[in-house]
This record gives sequence, C-alpha cells and structure tokens, in this order.
Amino acid sequence: MSSQQQHPDFQHEIQRLEFTKKYIDVVIKTAETSKDQFLENMKEAFLDTDALESSMSYLSLLTNARFFEMSREELKNLKVARRKPYFARLDLLREGVEEKESLYIGKTSLYSRENQEQIIVDWRSPIANLYYEGRLGEVHYESYEESFNGYLSLKRQFMIEDGQLDEIRDIDLTTTDELLQESLSKSSSNRLTEIISTIQEEQNKIIRADLNRPIIVQGAAGSGKTTIALHRISYFIYQYKENFAPEQLMILAPSRLFIDYISEALPELGVEKVRQTTLQDYIQACINQKLNIQDDDKLVRLLENSDRSETQIAAWVSSIKGSPVFHRILTNYITSIYEAFYPSKDFTVDKFRLFSYKKFIQLFKDDYNYLPLYRRLEKLKAVLQNDLAKKKKNMIEKIETYYDDRIERAIYRGKDPDKRRQYVSEALDKKALRLAEIKKAIRSAVSSYMKQFPKKTLIQYYHSLFNDPKLLCHWAEGQLTEQEAQNLCQYNKRIFAKKQFEREDLALLLYLQVHLFGIPKELKAKNIVIDEAQDYSFMELLSLKKALDTDMFTLVGDLAQGIHSYRGLTSWGEVVNNIFPRATYIELQKSYRTTVEIMEKANELLRLLPYSFPVVEPVVRHGESPKFIKRKNGKELVSQIEKQVTRLKKEKFKTIAVIGKTMKDCRHLYGLFKEHSQEPVKLLEEQEKIPKDEMVIVPSFLAKGLEFDAVMIVCIEETFSRDSELDIKLLYVAMTRPLHRLFFYGERKEDFII
Repeated sequence: MSSQQQHPDFQHEIQRLEFTKKYIDVVIKTAETSKDQFLENMKEAFLDTDALESSMSYLSLLTNARFFEMSREELKNLKVARRKPYFARLDLLREGVEEKESLYIGKTSLYSRENQEQIIVDWRSPIANLYYEGRLGEVHYESYEESFNGYLSLKRQFMIEDGQLDEIRDIDLTTTDELLQESLSKSSSNRLTEIISTIQEEQNKIIRADLNRPIIVQGAAGSGKTTIALHRISYFIYQYKENFAPEQLMILAPSRLFIDYISEALPELGVEKVRQTTLQDYIQACINQKLNIQDDDKLVRLLENSDRSETQIAAWVSSIKGSPVFHRILTNYITSIYEAFYPSKDFTVDKFRLFSYKKFIQLFKDDYNYLPLYRRLEKLKAVLQNDLAKKKKNMIEKIETYYDDRIERAIYRGKDPDKRRQYVSEALDKKALRLAEIKKAIRSAVSSYMKQFPKKTLIQYYHSLFNDPKLLCHWAEGQLTEQEAQNLCQYNKRIFAKKQFEREDLALLLYLQVHLFGIPKELKAKNIVIDEAQDYSFMELLSLKKALDTDMFTLVGDLAQGIHSYRGLTSWGEVVNNIFPRATYIELQKSYRTTVEIMEKANELLRLLPYSFPVVEPVVRHGESPKFIKRKNGKELVSQIEKQVTRLKKEKFKTIAVIGKTMKDCRHLYGLFKEHSQEPVKLLEEQEKIPKDEMVIVPSFLAKGLEFDAVMIVCIEETFSRDSELDIKLLYVAMTRPLHRLFFYGERKEDFII
C-alpha cells in the first residue's frame, strides 16, 4: 500500500467517488431516456401534416428541441466528468450554521435531483474561489453581491484518472507549491485541459476580475496568458449564462495553427461554442469580401535581409498604417466623404418644394449620426418617401382644383357653345396630361433625388484614399511629409495594380466599413479575447472596437515577444489611454512553463533589448541546463537529432519540436529528414494541424504561444545576431517554448547569442 493510500480518509474518499460516479451514471441514463422521449415527441409533432401551422404542435416541437439541447449538453458534460468528477474538496463551516459541509470542486456542477444538494460544485462558482485564494482558518467570500463568513478547516486535492482515485493531498501553503511542481513536471500534451486544479492565485484574480471592464494582461512567456484567457471566457459564460449565448463571444487567435492547438481545451472548459477565428478571416467576413492578401512576408524579408531598402520602406508603411497617424487620416477622409453627401438643392416634385436641403443635412449630420453613411441615406430615402406619400394627395388635389376651376370658367366662357365645348375639352386634356406628368414625377422623385449621391464600393473608397499625395498629406495634419505621403501612395498603387492587399490594409478597410456601410449584427460579439495581442497594431485594435461596438476585450500578450513590432505595439500605454480607457492593466512576471535553468538563459536575452523589460521569475523547478551541440551536416545532422529524440522519448517526453529561425531553414531541415530518416516528422506552417505523435519542425515566428516538452533550436543557414532586436525576440520566443529540455544545434555558440 502506497503512502498516499495510507491517508486516513482514503477509503472514505473512494466511497464518495464511487457514489458520485454511480449518481452520474443515473443522470446519464435519465438523459439518454430524455433523448429517446424527445425523438418520440418529435415523431408525434410531425404526424400532423400541418404541424408547423398548428401552434400547439409547433410549441411542443420547440419545447422538446430546447429540452433535447439541454439534455445533450448535460449528457456530454457528464460523460466527460465521470472520468474525473472533481479535483478538490473544501470543508467549510458557514457562519450561523451548526454543521460543516464538504464541497467537492469539479469542472461542472451536479445537483441531487431529490433535494438539490450539490454533489459537485463548479470551479467557477463564487464559493469555489476559496480553493484558489482561501487560507485555512477564518474566510470571507462574496456571492452575487452578498457577503459570507466561515471557517475553512480543510483543503484537499485529488488525483483521479479514468474514474480511479490515485492520490490524496491535504493542502497548505507548502503543499500548494508541491502540487504545482508536480503538475509542471508532467508532459505538455494535456496541460491546457488539466490546469484548472493548479490555477495560481494571481491567475485566478485575473480570471475572476470585473467582467464588466476590459482587461489587458502583459504576461511573461509561460505565465499562463492563454490559460487565463480561456478560463476567463469559461468564467464569463458561467456568470452570464442567462444573458449571453457562447456564440456571442469570440476568440481572435494569431493563426489557425494556434486555434488547433487550443481546440482540446475548449470542450473541457465548456467554451467550444465560442467563435474562434483569426483577424484576417474575421475582417473579410465583416466586409463580405474574399481579398487577395499578399503573403505576410515582411517578417521573413526582415529576417533574411533581402533587398534591405525596399524591406525598410515596407516596414515603415506597415508602421504608419497601424499607427494613430492613420486614425487621423481616416477621420478626416471620412469627413470629406460625408461632406460630399450634403445636397445643395431642395427635394422638389415638379414645381412643389417638399423638403429643404438644409433639413436633409441636419438629419444626415445630427439626427442619424449614429448610423453609417449609406444606412443614413437609406433612412433619409425612407423619410423622403414618407414625406412624399403624405403630400402626394395634396399635390394632386391642387392640380385637380386648378384645372377644375379652369374647366368651370370655360363652361361659362362666351356664347358660342362649340367654342365652350372646345375650351372645356382642352382644359380636360391639359388636366389629364398634367396629372399624368405629376404622377410620373412622384413615382421617380425620390430615386431621381438620390442619384446625386455617389455610389462607390468599399474598395473604390479605399483606392481613392491613396490617389492624391497632397490630399493624404492634408488629412494627416502635419504628421506626414509630402515625400512620405508620396511614398505611401506609390507603395499602395503598386499593390493595387496586382489586385492585392496587405494585412495592414485590413484594419483600415474595416474602419471604413464601420463608418460607411456598417457591420452585420450577426458578426458582432459581446466579449472578445485576443491572444498574442502585442502583434496587433493600434489601428487593428481600434477598428475591432469600433466594428464590435464594445470595449469588452481581454487582451493578453508579451511585448518581449513582439516580433511584429514594425506594425505592432511597443507599449500598452497607448492602448489604455486611447482605445480602452476603462481597462484594468495587470502584469504577470512569473513563468510556470520552463525550468529555472532555461529561464535564466532566456532572461539574458531580455537584457540585450533596447528598452527595459522586467526579468521573468521562473517558478522554482530545476532541470538540466540548456546544451549547445556542434551540429553536423546533411545526413549526420539528421542522425544527431534522431538520437536526441530517442533519448527524450526514453525519458517519457511526448511533445518534441525542432525550431528554426526562418521557414527557409525549416524547409531545408524537413527535406533532410524526408531524405535520410524514417522518424515521423511534420513541418508546421500557418494552416497545419499539430500532430500528437510526431516530432514537429516549426519556424520561430510560428512557435509563439505553443509549448513542448523539449525543444531543439537549429541554425543551418540563418543565425541569430545580438545587433538585431528582431533576432533577440525570435530567439527569446524559441527558448521559452520547452517545459523541460532545451538544446542548441549550430556551428558556434555565438550563433545563438550565448
């Protein structure tokens, strides 16, 4: 019997676990029965051929559909929960209550159907916060604006795998660290899904921070930024399940590769229905166009130093398009577009003046200023149509009265009856002709008046922005020189000539779409999470906020990993001050991913950057120091790496990555493996899925946000230079990916700035 199984409560906890599993089995069986009952009810509802016309049948159909959705969700969650129903127990004596209660904390809640007592408490519930932040002894917690006091006499953690109790630990401050160490020492293969039980207090505070305010997290590599972001979404859904559907939340991931990486964690957290997309895909959906977007190769060109002057111009263009300067340009450009929609003549039908142009401008500028431009026009078109409909009868009556008076005068005009008949006939003809003319004018009046307003597409408006360097300079209000404006226009015209766009154009297109055409309601979200937010530009974040019409964003990122700083952010201050003034800003300096030895080496790189970054504090978990290995060439290099992989697998490491500086080096290495090795290996590119049982080769810039048990950084043709800020950041990204082992393969140590 192991020491853990000698725990005095081990048998009691086994019995409690068996009871919970059996209860879950009963609920699952009930849910399965509910499913069968639902299908039967559906059949009955459809027996009536006019089922959808029968309100009772239709109501029955809807009710059962909702019930089936609930039971299906319940069924799925409980089947998952049965393998590991809970991970902790709290013994709490509430103030004013005589008996203490034992609360078992898990990923989902489970109530007794008989008396509504909690069998499992959801980790997101207010009382479960005591597990993450409560100390043994007197405790205080808040639940739905009420305060409670009590005495916490026990915090216990369970290790349950496949429904079997393996281990029990009673927690105090010391064992909390031990549990964390044990969790961190495991393989990376399921860390995202199993992290709920080891969320740290500082992480928990961010997850449960005010849900009615935006939050910006500057987190060191390995500080749990992605974990926090995903758990905060889960917490939001739990707190607002009555008000929001998961589909109203959105995760903006840095790449489809990253979406695949987090996909396993989403069902475990109950957030799989949250929309997951990339910035590029989301903006193209908003503007309802599939654009031909150039490969985002500026980073590659910067890395490979190809055509230095042209690359520097491209990087400068990216920085300008993403900066507050372009916000000023777009604001003034949109104003000039709006002014072109101010009419200079009244709305008239024939000789009737129906609506003054001044009133039109007032409605356009003031009353409907909450609408985008073309929706204002639609609104004003409806106003004119309504106004015309009200006055149409009066106009026709005036013409009829005018000609009826003439006819009446003609009847009594002169003594010659033939001439009188002629006068009357002519007057009747003129009346009919005039009425036909006015009715025809009425039919086309509104559309004729609206023709004066330009009809251009979003792309036409965007192209026009770069037509005239002098105008661009004028809109920039002194923030661009004439030469810079000229360079900007020429640069974009070259791209437009190929019928292409750059990534940096997307935010500007989105901003114009918001103000000119609007965003479809179904593409808006109530709460947005952005991972790797440091690689977003000022304009990208501003445009997203405008498009989504909310400031409820969770931004997580690390400026030290800002490898796209030519277009991205260099400071969070600008974002807080100008985009999210209500935001809570939090810094995380502890790294839970890698060992002390690896993190100390990575921290040396931060000191080489031209601006100051806080030194990352690794959680005290020791391991082997990073090793430099002089690489061989061709087949022998493949053999070197294969031997290392074999050793790592013997140590039970599952996820292993080879990271190259550039995609060029990675493709070279991948080719060598295909030629000389039987080892299963996958080259990861932007759209690739991450395999579970293969070694992966990935370029440094795509490795951001990922983690592996062991990493080999290999330099073949491309090396890292201490004189390049970008090289330092890329190497920092690569060095902070492994949990346990780090190796450098190159010609010289200096190739890795070590």
